[in-house]
Amino acid sequence: MKPDLELKLQALLDAELPPAEAEQVRRMAAADPEAARLLAELQNIKAALCQNEPFVAVPETRAFYWSKIQRQIQSEAGRSPSPAPSWSERFRRWLVPLAGLAAGVAVLLLLLHQSAPQVALNEVSPAAGAKARAFRDNSAGINFVVVQETSPPPATFADPPPARTRNDGSSFMIELE
Repeated sequence: MKPDLELKLQALLDAELPPAEAEQVRRMAAADPEAARLLAELQNIKAALCQNEPFVAVPETRAFYWSKIQRQIQSEAGRSPSPAPSWSERFRRWLVPLAGLAAGVAVLLLLLHQSAPQVALNEVSPAAGAKARAFRDNSAGINFVVVQETSPPPATFADPPPARTRNDGSSFMIELE
């Protein structure tokens, strides 16, 4: 069967053909058994659809419904684009994420600072009659503390007294007597 005849049969079923052409298509369908079978099948499908289609009552008339759609389209077409946000709104949009980022970095630094091993430096408090000097070598990470007594040396010293040293890792202490 030709596609043109199929389309004409569908148009006949939908009552879209003028009366003269509709009569001509009916005669062609009666003469062609395949066309008659297709027309009968299309009629059965249309009847099944019409019988089983639920009826939905719309509270508004068709004209009112379409006029609402038309008014909505016109109002959206006439609406101007939204204005650009003010500087304060843009500032707030950036402030919240930046504040969260700053808080996260602060917590991370606090955790890293607490987890770093703490190096205890020996406190030197010289006794009465002694003075202390501290030196720090940043490149080597070493502290030098020199403690020296300020009392007058005894009169009968042939050799200077030996120096006592103590090494505790980061601090090196020399005590002079």
